[in-house]
Amino acid sequence: MRKKIVGLLMAVLLCFHFSISFAAGATKTSADFTDLKDLDAATKAKFDAMISAGIFNGVSDSKFGIKEEMNRAQFAKVAALIFGLKVDTDLKTSSFKDVKADDPANGYALPYVEAVKAAGITDGYGNGIYNPAGKVTKEQLATFLVRGLDMNEEAKATPGVNDATVSNWAEGYVALALKLKLLDNGADGKFGGQANATRALLLTGAYEAKGQYVAQVEQVEQKKKEEEEKKKEEEQKKKEEEKPTTDSTSTPNVTTPVQTLATPAANPASGAVVSGTQVSLSATGGATIYYTTDSSTPTRTNGLVYSVPIIVNSAMTVKALAVQNGMRDSEIMSASYTISVQKSPLDLINEASASGEWDNVDEMTFANAGITGVTTSNVSAVKAALDADGTAPWTVSEIQAIVNAVIDDIAKQTALDLINAASASTVWTNVDATTFATAGITGVTTSNVSAVKAALDADGTAPWTVSEIQAIVNAVIDDIAKQTALDLINAASASTVWTNVDATTFATAGITDVTSDNLSAVQYYLETSATPLPRTLAQIQAIVVETIQAIMVDAIYAYLNPYGGGSAPDEEVFNLAGITGVTASNLSDILDALVFAYQDSRSNPFGTPMSSKQDIQDVVDLYLP
Repeated sequence: MRKKIVGLLMAVLLCFHFSISFAAGATKTSADFTDLKDLDAATKAKFDAMISAGIFNGVSDSKFGIKEEMNRAQFAKVAALIFGLKVDTDLKTSSFKDVKADDPANGYALPYVEAVKAAGITDGYGNGIYNPAGKVTKEQLATFLVRGLDMNEEAKATPGVNDATVSNWAEGYVALALKLKLLDNGADGKFGGQANATRALLLTGAYEAKGQYVAQVEQVEQKKKEEEEKKKEEEQKKKEEEKPTTDSTSTPNVTTPVQTLATPAANPASGAVVSGTQVSLSATGGATIYYTTDSSTPTRTNGLVYSVPIIVNSAMTVKALAVQNGMRDSEIMSASYTISVQKSPLDLINEASASGEWDNVDEMTFANAGITGVTTSNVSAVKAALDADGTAPWTVSEIQAIVNAVIDDIAKQTALDLINAASASTVWTNVDATTFATAGITGVTTSNVSAVKAALDADGTAPWTVSEIQAIVNAVIDDIAKQTALDLINAASASTVWTNVDATTFATAGITDVTSDNLSAVQYYLETSATPLPRTLAQIQAIVVETIQAIMVDAIYAYLNPYGGGSAPDEEVFNLAGITGVTASNLSDILDALVFAYQDSRSNPFGTPMSSKQDIQDVVDLYLP
């Protein structure tokens, strides 16, 4: 393993540093996966680094699968990548009898399984079994990561954890993994060694292991370079000593002074920052930066090798040292950070409304507060509406209600403008029934929208208000309903089938005085009337009046006939019968006169005629002064 580390030094370093720098242009980040959106900033940075490096992918385009459990095939691939193992991708046969290249689920992992076996990270379950589909427990993950760091002997010598959740054989590996901060205990203080590890745990553990692996490689290479330089210096010294003595006039050897590296720089510099701020370190040339975050002094052997930005989630002091072969180490850089209290987007909105100063609030502030629908085109109107409301502070739902009202008002006004513009130009291409509904105008449908447009063109008084258009629409709807009812009445009159026509149909058509009591008589008169079909509204109304008069005349004669059984008619009956001159004051006398005339017509062949409406009118007229 030690030889592996040295031999793969340059490949691993280039791979690791390239993957980190490549992240900015990667096609996928944690933001692309819905189940990573709630991670804290520090954890997101780890996910971004491993995703951009190509070590991890999601289980789908939108889901990372953070809570899914990993299998042993998946771990083999990750381990091979993070530890820079030599992988023969052309390999088709495995030393494990249950690892097959044609396995549709795990066949891809065959070369990676062989690589981790060759590196001594795992020998499988024994008896030639690897179990690629099997789950990886948390204590197995700790063991694999420690072995990948070539610390198998250290683990065996490490006092094991006193934890009942960890198997005896794994106690030293778990203790060392916790010490190296590769993995953590659970919230209950227990490691949970026999529980299956999740993809999230694999990623964060792999991230920490990869960082320490790179640091190991850096240290080995640094030591190698120092030994080579020391050897060169000794050889040069030996050569100098073997040179013949020269006279006093010869030019003395001049030693070139060794330069000191510039102190690393931090961005941002010391000060109060928002939680989750990323601090970038930089050094001149190709210098390597070692850093600490616990106020301790970094050295070539104490500290982490800088490769990705440092996440500041709490008060901390970052110290950094730049080192490079052939130059003196830099001075120690120290940058201290405190966490400033960040106001929530909702607080910013409420404060802006209270002060009337909206400079620090834009559409993104509303979005970050969980308020939807605010855009660059309507944000000014939203701010004005909030100012006009004047009841701050609001909750998110209260602001959302105001925003929704603004959006609705804008949509209504836009639709109203489209209608007015179309009427002015007589080009209605972009206006349909939905446009009227959006403007707050009811009753416009696909079946009547053409009639509505024609009515608006005929009115010609645009621009209109919503209420003015609504009045025109209502008139169109009323006219259509009237015409439809009139068509039904004419059709029924022609066919004598009145199934779909009742008193309401006549009322809708604008024909008055038709009731359920006289409906059958009206239908009969319409069927037998000599007025040609189809009839106008006025013609039908005249037939209805004629029908009602005939009914009322019959009612009067039913009273006059002693055998008719009719009740005494009142002045309203006479009025509906079309007989004039009858009032409440003369009704009784007129009835007496009509009874006498009727009886006379029946007993005296030369008496007063009494068989028609006109006969009744003649008797009334004789009675009147």
